[in-house]
Amino acid sequence: MNTDLKLSLMTTVIALALIVVAGFIAALH
Repeated sequence: MNTDLKLSLMTTVIALALIVVAGFIAALH
């Protein structure tokens, strides 16, 4: 796999995870 592609994929996954966590915290409050 291309290194740049892997880095981009990881960045996307981390960003989505942060959005999900932020949404979950907002839902609790």
